[in-house]
Formats: sequence, structure tokens, C-alpha cells
Amino acid sequence: MIPVSMETGFFIYLLIWMLTISILWGRKLWRDHAQEWMLSKSRLFRCDSCHYAFINKENATISRCPRCNNVCIFRKHRRF
Repeated sequence: MIPVSMETGFFIYLLIWMLTISILWGRKLWRDHAQEWMLSKSRLFRCDSCHYAFINKENATISRCPRCNNVCIFRKHRRF
């Protein structure tokens, strides 16, 4: 067995807890940033049948309406 003084053991214990808390905090910050909602016109969908407006997480062109479950297609308007 390796002899460890009480102060060294307590220091290692605190160091491990601080490292664990730092890793969990960094993971939380990373997950919050990854799941962040950004409002933009490219993510706003409007259902043609029930006229419900909703935001889609992905930047897709096809989505389902959360109210009536109808397929909604986002059409980009061309500007001349």
C-alpha cells in the first residue's frame, strides 16, 4: 500500500471533485449551446391547412405540423 498523508489525501479528494464538477459544467454549457433555439425566417413554418405557425429545429424544407400532423413544405421565395 502507498503511504499517503491526511493532507495529501484530502487534496487529491478535492482535486477529483473539482475536476468532476468542471467536466459536468462544461458538458452542460456545451449541451445548452447545441440545443439553443435561433429564430430566423428559414426555420419558421406555416401549415397550409390549419394556418398554424411553428418553428422547426432543423433547417429543413419539409416538416410536419404539430397541431394537425399535416406535411408542410417551406417554399423559398425568389427575388428578382
